[in-house]
Amino acid sequence: MKKCINKRCNKDLENDFVYCPWCGKLQTDKPVKRRRTKGTGTIYYRKDNKSKPYAAASSVTGKQVYLGSFATQKEASRALQEYEYNPVSCFNISFEDLHSKWLKTKGYNKLSKSSKQGYSSAWIKLKTLYKRKFRDLRTSDFQEIFDYYENPHHEIGANGQLKYLDKNGKGTYKITNTPKMCNGLGYSALHNLKCLLTSLYTFAMKEDIINKNYATFIELPEKEEINATRFTDIQLELIRQNVGKIPYVNYIYAMCYLNFRVSEFLELTSASFKMTENNIPYLIGGKKSEAGKDRIVPIHPNVQEIVKTCVEQGGQTIFCRSDGKPMNKDYFREYCFYPAMDALGFDHSYTPHSCRRTFSTRMSAAGARQEDIIALMGHTDYKVDVDHYILQEVDTLYSAIKKMA
Repeated sequence: MKKCINKRCNKDLENDFVYCPWCGKLQTDKPVKRRRTKGTGTIYYRKDNKSKPYAAASSVTGKQVYLGSFATQKEASRALQEYEYNPVSCFNISFEDLHSKWLKTKGYNKLSKSSKQGYSSAWIKLKTLYKRKFRDLRTSDFQEIFDYYENPHHEIGANGQLKYLDKNGKGTYKITNTPKMCNGLGYSALHNLKCLLTSLYTFAMKEDIINKNYATFIELPEKEEINATRFTDIQLELIRQNVGKIPYVNYIYAMCYLNFRVSEFLELTSASFKMTENNIPYLIGGKKSEAGKDRIVPIHPNVQEIVKTCVEQGGQTIFCRSDGKPMNKDYFREYCFYPAMDALGFDHSYTPHSCRRTFSTRMSAAGARQEDIIALMGHTDYKVDVDHYILQEVDTLYSAIKKMA
């Protein structure tokens, strides 16, 4: 017989009592070690890992699987419980390997080329997390990256390497003392990054790797106001007058009459150029949506000579660099469009998309039919999908496009 070690209680207890039935006091100073149920796994202490000394291994599937090391015994126990509930083969998959598995899915392969390029650019920004276990990542890990890119930051190239400035002030991948800085990303670019993470989490949840989407809680900056700039008739005439005088102004002028998105415009090849039996030249291009994919765009008389000259120069694309090589939209903006805007005396509120906006505004002002504008722009009418009952012929669209001066 012994007494409760709680002096306020001091009741007589049997020798085998671990807890006092009267006050609930533990009758020993040493914690009671409870053995885990056989077959559910084990937790053991590792002296070689001071930051995460508690290792967990599960044998719930009949084969022992190492689940990793944890800072506390409670975290290790939680990992065992989660694995017991959902013993998947890729429980410890890295963020990088999860992304590689997602790239092989049907969902990814159905994405448009531009969407894939956008996700590829976004993925590079997550490089610091590649080797981390996906299930260990939390909203704070992603938010830190989003906050970094929202502000002015060290520019990173398409290959994932940081850019620097050489002694001439030009960008280079060679490490110098001066990093090449760029402005913070806006809502659109960061939203695209969040969409990538959402797609990865959706895939991981389908595979039962995790059961919670931490991308949902990422906070984005306020959505920026839409840039609604377009060229006036006077500005368009100034652009026309400088064709052949300022490099790449001919491309800008042509874009105002062809209305392709900048990426679609730069991907047009000589195979895109066609001629009807009535000798009406037109282009076939577009890729963003079903409504805009491979659409017919007759070439306005004002830019027919420009397009013909560009086709005959024999570059890899119609609107290419001076050496005949194709260029992407970033190269076009930095080395072609904005230098031309500077030479013309226009500020940088004008973007390549201003050309497309100029086209739609002038088409509407010229009295073109709504269904013709929709077909030429590659949009879908929200009230009536004209694709279901209207077949747009080249002759019809050419008549519509000639309404512009």
